[in-house]
Amino acid sequence: MKKLSNYRLVAVAAAFALAGTAAIAEQTIGVQDGGSTTDAVATARVNVRVLVPKIVILRVGNAANTVPQIDFSYGITGFAAPQASASYTGAIPPTLTATTTGTAGATNAGAVVVGAWTNMPSTTLTCAIGALAGTTAFVSGATAGGVPGTADITYTVSGATPPPHPGSAGDLTDCDGVNSQTLTERTAYTGTYTYASAVTATDLDPGTYGLTVTYTATAP
Repeated sequence: MKKLSNYRLVAVAAAFALAGTAAIAEQTIGVQDGGSTTDAVATARVNVRVLVPKIVILRVGNAANTVPQIDFSYGITGFAAPQASASYTGAIPPTLTATTTGTAGATNAGAVVVGAWTNMPSTTLTCAIGALAGTTAFVSGATAGGVPGTADITYTVSGATPPPHPGSAGDLTDCDGVNSQTLTERTAYTGTYTYASAVTATDLDPGTYGLTVTYTATAP
C-alpha cells in the first residue's frame, strides 16, 4: 500500500475542511501517484428539481369578482306593476308571461360563460344550493305550496369544450353537493350554461324567491 506524501495529506485535509463550509455544495478529490496508470477521479453532484403547485381555476360568469344574477319575472302582458284597476278582457286564470334578464355576467337569455382548467388528475366539479339573502328559499324538487322548486329551474350546456355540469337530470336538483363530474387535467374548458324557468307562474304565491348555486372544483 502506498503512503501519501505530506503535501498530499495536507491537500486532502484542506478539501474535507472546505466541504464542510456552507459555501460549497459538494466537493471531492481524486489523488494518484504521478506515475500511476490509474485515473484520478473526482465527482460532484447538483440536484435539479421542478416544483409545480396544484392549480384549479373555475369561472362562472364574467372574469370578475361579481356573482352573475338571472331574474325570471312573470306578469300579464300589457300590465306593468304597480297597476291600478283597469279594464281586462283576458282569460281567467290569466296567462302569465316570463321575462328573463341578467346582470353581472349573465345575459338576458339566462346564459353565463363558464370555464375551468386544472393540472391535477381526478379533479371533480360539484354544485350545491344555498340561500340567497332577502328572498324566500326554493323548495327541493317540484314547485309546491305556491313556492318554486329546484326541479323547475333547468340548465343546458353548450360550447366547444364546456365544463360538464354535475348530475344528469338537467335541472337544479342535480346540485346536491354529491353529484360530480371529472375535469380532465390540462384541458382548457370553455362554454356556456344557460338557465331557464319551467315554473308555471299561476302556481306561485306573489313574492321574491331566490337561491345561490355554488360550483366547486376540487383538485385532490
